[in-house]
Amino acid sequence: MLVSIKTVASWPVIAGSYKVGDPSGPVAVCALTSERLVDPLVGLPGVAIAGMVYTANLGITRIVVNITANPAIRFLLICGRDSPLFKPGQSLVALSEHGVDDEKKIVGAAGYDPVLATLSPDQIKQFRKQVEVLDWTGEEDVDALKGNIAGLFARSPGLFKGEVGTTAFMRGEQFVSIRPGGLREPLVYDPKGYFVISLDREKEEIVLRHYLTDHTPAHEMRGRGAMSMLLGLLREGLVTQLSHAGYLGEELAKAQTALQFGLRYDQDRPLRPSETPVKTLAAPASMQSTREGEPTDSQPQIPAKMPAIRQPMTLQELQSAGTGSKVDLVLSVSEISGPQKFTGDFLVSDEAEPFNAFHRTKERVIAEWAASTRIIMGVVDEIVVGALLRLSGRIDESRLVHVDQLVILSKVARIVE
Repeated sequence: MLVSIKTVASWPVIAGSYKVGDPSGPVAVCALTSERLVDPLVGLPGVAIAGMVYTANLGITRIVVNITANPAIRFLLICGRDSPLFKPGQSLVALSEHGVDDEKKIVGAAGYDPVLATLSPDQIKQFRKQVEVLDWTGEEDVDALKGNIAGLFARSPGLFKGEVGTTAFMRGEQFVSIRPGGLREPLVYDPKGYFVISLDREKEEIVLRHYLTDHTPAHEMRGRGAMSMLLGLLREGLVTQLSHAGYLGEELAKAQTALQFGLRYDQDRPLRPSETPVKTLAAPASMQSTREGEPTDSQPQIPAKMPAIRQPMTLQELQSAGTGSKVDLVLSVSEISGPQKFTGDFLVSDEAEPFNAFHRTKERVIAEWAASTRIIMGVVDEIVVGALLRLSGRIDESRLVHVDQLVILSKVARIVE
């Protein structure tokens, strides 16, 4: 997720993982996931902005909004390492060359869910006319990039003369404000969308933005306490999946800790020291001592070291597993043989991406799940032919796997043929 590094009052118009150079410069640099390229490139003559992008939907949307809000930008230089799953670099090139279809999906994009739901046709049209996209994906040599940027600066065509959008066109995402706080209520499974969490250092607040499943902006909440913000989401009925609520609680607690102690917060990443000094906050009342030097029950303790996530079992391990053995494997569903029974091809992990890429084998696995089976990620309706599943359970004398826990990987993993 994108977290603001630096925000300028008038431009850029939407927050992102970027730094601003000379706003009148003609070059925008997208370093993809290579953070180390941002600092040495943003200060070069002619560079208006340099930053990173992780996704092919919200990430690209923010790039388009900020570029079309600044007619001085005429080049978008793509460099650094692309995300192997989301492929925002390849998707940006496809957007420039082919545009979007009627459902606002980028034509020819190979990344996961490359849909620009909130961009208007005029914004996309202007982006494609205004900037020349230069695809240097994979290039991380700073000296080579400096030379290329100098060449772009020298041949700048000047300000974009087309129809630049109105203020409403450029104001970015719009959210309905909701307040923190509320009562604990029972959770009923019914996905309502997803959340992007960031910090507003200037206002000393945690910012939580809610998007619908089609990436449409829905709500925004600001606060300083993880518990009150999570209760606010429950009160509004925006979190209805128990595992999702647990995840949000963890991320909000991380954000609160980062805000309090001046650490850097990036959603889904470990806390790190901030690159620039920031003001720290006093602990919320619920975290302060009742007496000097005496912590309350709610004061966080130093967490124990988390165990490493184990890779799925190998084909050899599966074949040697005896009756009653615990199994943990990944398969691709090839047949639904009953209401709660399926057959699939056993998959082995790719060496480079053991949790996201898998190779098919000729080994067949038959599995059966029950009402007591815990579905950690995904929904029952996603158990279809072609689905990628990670399951754990026990194997019986007929080699049937009785599933205790199920993770649906179809949206986050792939088969390497």
